[in-house]
Amino acid sequence: MTNDSFSAAASLDELLTRTQQALSAMRSRAAEHPDGDPGELLRAEGAAADGRVRAVVVQGGRLESVTVDPELAGDGMEAVCGQVVLAVNAALAALDAQVSASARADVDALAVRLGGIEEQSVRQMELFSRAVDDVMARLSRGPDAGARAGRPS
Repeated sequence: MTNDSFSAAASLDELLTRTQQALSAMRSRAAEHPDGDPGELLRAEGAAADGRVRAVVVQGGRLESVTVDPELAGDGMEAVCGQVVLAVNAALAALDAQVSASARADVDALAVRLGGIEEQSVRQMELFSRAVDDVMARLSRGPDAGARAGRPS
């Protein structure tokens, strides 16, 4: 029976270790959040042509708006399109940084909580193991061991 309690502790430790490894892997890549209420989505803005072209993107990689100063029309359609691409890419890069920072903060908080759970679980398993050992020791002494020690059985 004593070996079962140690086996349970080892299994729990292995589970927690694998979970922490998964969290570490999550930290290393940007998390993509599901689409939600537009008010809840992260958004970012990018600009080009000295602010005369602006793009706003929202979480999920969606383009929300593009604003182009009409005076840029004189530069030709190809030049304007190039500036739009620059503004959108700048907005997407800013959004990616926001999403990564948000996901990293969430995972870090979860990892801290998981570390606390692991420590608590180890302490509980140690207490459980000691209790089982005590019961096994009492059982191996026999039914009259308590009476010999001056205690009722």
